[in-house]
Amino acid sequence: MRLLKTLRNDLIMVAVLCAAGVVAYHLLLDDEAKEGIASTAHTIKDSYNQLSSVVNDRIGTIMDEDVVTQNRQEIRNAWAELGF
Repeated sequence: MRLLKTLRNDLIMVAVLCAAGVVAYHLLLDDEAKEGIASTAHTIKDSYNQLSSVVNDRIGTIMDEDVVTQNRQEIRNAWAELGF
């Protein structure tokens, strides 16, 4: 029960902070500051996408569909040999 109260209070606090942030964004910032925030968010998103692409290429997490299909068939054959 205490956990639910704590969780509820945390969610209420997050909602209040988000609402305050939205109000502050619309009322307190001028157009130049809003453009700066949007530009920063866009830069962070682009950087994340580039870094993710480099990491995926480096560790090879992106697999061709042919490889996946071949792996599935090998696994099915192995299970069939075991009697399943």
